[in-house]
Amino acid sequence: MPPLFRAYLAISADGFIARPDGSVDWLHDYDPAEFGFEAFMAGIGSIVMGRASYEMSRSFGDVWPYAGKTVYVVTAQDLQSLPRDTRTHRADFATLAAELRQTSHGDVWLFGGPQLWAGFLDIGAIDRFELYVIPHMIGEGMPLLPPGRRDLRLELVESEALSRGVTKLVYKQLL
Repeated sequence: MPPLFRAYLAISADGFIARPDGSVDWLHDYDPAEFGFEAFMAGIGSIVMGRASYEMSRSFGDVWPYAGKTVYVVTAQDLQSLPRDTRTHRADFATLAAELRQTSHGDVWLFGGPQLWAGFLDIGAIDRFELYVIPHMIGEGMPLLPPGRRDLRLELVESEALSRGVTKLVYKQLL
């Protein structure tokens, strides 16, 4: 069975994934382990992230949090000292998606921001949006998709009220 391409992320109650400067400080009081992150990661074979998400992940310390997973960083820049099993890839989403459908030993986590998701949406390669709505409004920030994107019809396939007011919403794209 081919892997699912999953956009798995937290989003504020007012619809933002980060503050205007990219900060996610409003998430610090919410431990991902409390909301099933370990079970999610157990099913992931590959991670595709944008350069900004990669740099944020590297800033967490010397320990690479995605050891044991194949990681692709979508960037036009050359990155130095990549962690083991991490490589860069140009923003050729169709080629990358085709490769991952053949090689990933588990689902593919699309970990990034609006441009990354838009690139995979444009080729019809996001199978699931897994949104964790955090009961916190940040007022302004980075939207889920870049402004001006086409309409996107979704079907709700799962919803669950979790602890501390967090709501899990899982959608698939209607084509």
